[in-house]
Amino acid sequence: MSRSFRLRGWVGSVTAPRPLPLPRLPDLRRLARTLAVATGVTAAASGEGTSERDYAGREVRGKLVLAGAQPAPVAALAVDRFGAAGIVSYAQNQVTAWWREDENLVRWGHLASFPPPRTFAFMVSLKQARAWQERLSRGESVHLRASVRAGQHPGSYDVVTAVIPGEAAAGGEEIVFSCHLDHLRPGANDNASGCATILEAGRALAKLIREGKIAPPHRTLRFVWPPEVEGSLALLNARPELAGRARAVVHMDMVGGDAEITKAVFHVTRSPRSLPTFVNDVGEAFGRFVNTQSDAFAATGAAPYPLADPEGGKRALQAEVADFTLGSDHEVWSEGSWRVPAIYLNDWPDRTIHTDADTIANIDATKLLRAAFIGAASAYYLAQLDGSQVPALLGVIRRHALERTAAALARRGELGAAASREAENLLRFHFAYEAAVVDSISAFAAVAPADRQSAQSFLAGLRRMVEADGIGTVTEGRGGPDGPEGVMVYRRNASPRGPMTAFGYSYLEDQLARRKQSSPALLQFKGLWGAGADYAYEALNLVDGKRMVRQIRDDLAAIYGPVSLAQVADYLDALERIGVVRR
Repeated sequence: MSRSFRLRGWVGSVTAPRPLPLPRLPDLRRLARTLAVATGVTAAASGEGTSERDYAGREVRGKLVLAGAQPAPVAALAVDRFGAAGIVSYAQNQVTAWWREDENLVRWGHLASFPPPRTFAFMVSLKQARAWQERLSRGESVHLRASVRAGQHPGSYDVVTAVIPGEAAAGGEEIVFSCHLDHLRPGANDNASGCATILEAGRALAKLIREGKIAPPHRTLRFVWPPEVEGSLALLNARPELAGRARAVVHMDMVGGDAEITKAVFHVTRSPRSLPTFVNDVGEAFGRFVNTQSDAFAATGAAPYPLADPEGGKRALQAEVADFTLGSDHEVWSEGSWRVPAIYLNDWPDRTIHTDADTIANIDATKLLRAAFIGAASAYYLAQLDGSQVPALLGVIRRHALERTAAALARRGELGAAASREAENLLRFHFAYEAAVVDSISAFAAVAPADRQSAQSFLAGLRRMVEADGIGTVTEGRGGPDGPEGVMVYRRNASPRGPMTAFGYSYLEDQLARRKQSSPALLQFKGLWGAGADYAYEALNLVDGKRMVRQIRDDLAAIYGPVSLAQVADYLDALERIGVVRR
C-alpha cells in the first residue's frame, strides 16, 4: 500500500466573526496643513499628545498634530476635541531597555479600527520629529502635504493550510503548526521567521517520512498561515471542525532574531493555567534538550547535536521556559471556546519589532534551525504518542512538577505571612493543576492503572512534603462564598466565540460603548503576577457552568495574584450584559 506524504494544501476564504457594519470612509486627498505641536520639545510622559495640558495655548484646529504617542489615543483629543485634521506620530517602540536608543527607527502605528476613524495618521522617526520641534521652537512654520486614500469595508481572509496526513485509525485527530502572516508592515522576525520555520518543519518531516527515516504520523500534522489573532479567530469560527480535531498547537511568532542584534530572548511558553496540560512538558523537554546541546557546542566547539547552521551563529540558545503570556494566535486556540493546548515559541524583547528595522539582516539561521527542531520534534512526538510512551512521559512530568512546586512556594512567599488564606488557595490550585496535567494525557493515550496510581502517589508525597515544611494543610476545597454574587454560576453562550480582543478591536469595549456603559474596573487592575488583560482572559476561560464566581476569583488569585471578588463579579456581569455569558 503506497502513501503520499507531500504537503497537501488548500486555500479557503473565511469571513470574520461578529460582522459589524463598516461604512466606507470618504477619501481624504492632498490635505495641506500647517504642522502644530501638541508636545513640548522634550518628550515627557505628560507631553505625548494625550493630555489636555499638551494643547494649552496651541491652536490645532485644521492642522496636523505632531505627537509622541500612538495615533489612536492622540486622535481622541487632538481631532475629536480640538478639531485637528490629522496626526503625525513619532511614537517609539514597545518599552524595553533599548527604548529610544535608535532615533532613526520608524514604528508602524495605527488608529483604532472601530468605530471608523474620522482622521488619518503618519508615522515618522524620532530624529525627524526632533528636527521639526527644533524649528518650531524657533518660531518657524513647518508645512506638510498629506495624500491619503483610505476606507473601511467588509472583507474576508484567505487562509492557507496544508497537511501531512495521519492514519485513519487516529479518527481525524490533528497536531497543528501555527504562525501569522500579516502585520500593518510585515517584518522579517515578526513574523516571516515563524511562517518560514513551520514551512521548513513541514518540509523536513515530509522528507524524512518519504525516505522512510521516520514513521508516518499517527495523527495528522496540519500547518496554517492566517493573519494574526483576528485571522485565527475568523478561521476557528468559520471552520470549527479544525479546533475540534486539534489536540495541540505549536505556534511560532518571532523565532529568528539574532540575539546579538535584536537582544532577543527565546521563550518556550506554556498554555494558560486554566488549561492544565502535559503538552507544556513536551515543549519544555525539547527546549531544554536544545539548551544543553547548544550550550555544550558553544562552550567546547563540540556536541552530539549542535544544531548550528553553517550560515548562522554559534552561541547557546538559552531558551527560557515561561508562563503563559498574551499577544499572539496561541491565545485564540487555547481560549475557553476551543481549549486547544499550545506550545508558544517566541522572542522577547526585540528592539526592532514593529519598525522599519525588522529586516532579514537581523535573522540568525541557527536560531531558525533550533526553533524548527523544537517545534517539529514536539509536534511529531505528540502525533505519535500512545500508551507505551506514558511511563517515560510521566517521568518528565514529575521532574517538571518539582520545579513548578518550587515556583509556587516562591510565589507563596511573595504573598507575605499575613495572607494565609491566599497562600492556602494558591497551593490548593497548584496541586489541583498538577493532578489535571496527568489527567490530560488521557486525551492522547490510555494511562494504565498502575501508572495513574504511581502519579497520584507522587503528588500525594509532594503535598505531604510541602505541608511538613510548615506551610500548613493544603485543603481540597475552595473558600466559602461571600454574598449573593459569590455563589453566581455562569455559562458561556454559543456565540460570540473566542477572546474578547483582536488586533485594534475589543468586542467588550465596543459593545459596552454602544450601550453607553462603563468599562469594568478589572481591565485596569494590576496584580502581583498579571495585569487586567490577563485576569480578563482567564476569567472568561474559567466560566464553565460549574464554578461559582467565588471559585473563579480564587483560581484567578492563584494564577495572577489576589483580586477582589467585587471586581471579578463586575467583569462577569459586564460579559452577561453584552451576551457573552448567561447565569
